[in-house]
Amino acid sequence: MIRCNPDGNEILRLKSESKSELKYLSVTRTLRNEIKAGVFTAAEKLPGEHELASRFDVSYLTMRKAISCLVEEELLVRIRGKGTFVATQPTTGVQINSHMVLLLPAVLLRQDPHYFPEVLDGFQEEMDARGRRATVYNYDVITNSGVLAPGSSIACLLFETPDAVVVEKLRDSGFRVMAINHYGGRRSIPSVRVDDAAGIEASVEYLVQLGHERIGYIDGPAENIDAGLRLKGFRNAARRYQIKVAPIAGDAFNAAAGYDAAITLLSSHNRPTALVCASDLSALGAIKAARDLGLSVPRGLSVVGFGDFPIAGFISPGLTTVKQDRRALGKAAAYGLIQLAEGNIPTDCVLETQIIIRESAAPALTGIAPAIG
Repeated sequence: MIRCNPDGNEILRLKSESKSELKYLSVTRTLRNEIKAGVFTAAEKLPGEHELASRFDVSYLTMRKAISCLVEEELLVRIRGKGTFVATQPTTGVQINSHMVLLLPAVLLRQDPHYFPEVLDGFQEEMDARGRRATVYNYDVITNSGVLAPGSSIACLLFETPDAVVVEKLRDSGFRVMAINHYGGRRSIPSVRVDDAAGIEASVEYLVQLGHERIGYIDGPAENIDAGLRLKGFRNAARRYQIKVAPIAGDAFNAAAGYDAAITLLSSHNRPTALVCASDLSALGAIKAARDLGLSVPRGLSVVGFGDFPIAGFISPGLTTVKQDRRALGKAAAYGLIQLAEGNIPTDCVLETQIIIRESAAPALTGIAPAIG
């Protein structure tokens, strides 16, 4: 077995060194010099190993040994199914920390299967494009001494309000940290997030433009960071547009909670003519509740969701909703984490939302009955 030492200046050889091993050393040295000279730029994908073997007139196995040595030296990064890339190089003379971590709340995947997969897809896509790698852990890892290497750069996905304590604890312990989602604490911690409040405000504005004056809101979990921001957006919009009736109900991002909240709101005196929901899933429950009460959607009740999950375009009527670009959020998080690992301070990034207009919202009817009979 042949191994490179970290600085690449010497090679430990078996005594019975073969000619193929001598070729391997020559190929390794040439590629190393080309990478350091900028022939291959940072994050650039190398030609395939068969193509490189042909260029150097060596066997595939010899070429693979040379690539493996440069991977060990952290000059190259292999990504399964993608190829081999030049590792991102620092531009400020700061040594790149190769330990990058994506930290997730353990409860996230169980509670919101529609949100995180797209965030992770975007994160991995950006990492692959830049030839970098990050390890994914859940928050439990911080109680396991020695798992997080000293000096690691860590992106923490904040899900509930207490999660802010995690990112603060890591920062105070000497790690480089950033937040994915809104961080409302007192530390100077960079973040990437979607503008949830603005998305809800835009949905209220859209309903007002359709003539709705009684607009209810179906809320999410009390401790959820996104839910809190969306509720804030609804209250801001209700004040701005002087909504006559703006009742609030609900406590979860699921269809059952949306159904129960809608039954409560639509059975009240002076019922809303439109509902804004903090999640597409609760909007689905609201539509079923309206039908069970004898209301058609959108003629008898307009409904707007949040998220633009894939199901939104396949139900009937199609769900008008606020699109949050979860893939872009993941890509922005990966870019910020790489900046952090290179010794830079990422700029805070706020992603805009967009209303996707389908068939579940319509102009308000005049003379509509204020309550279910």
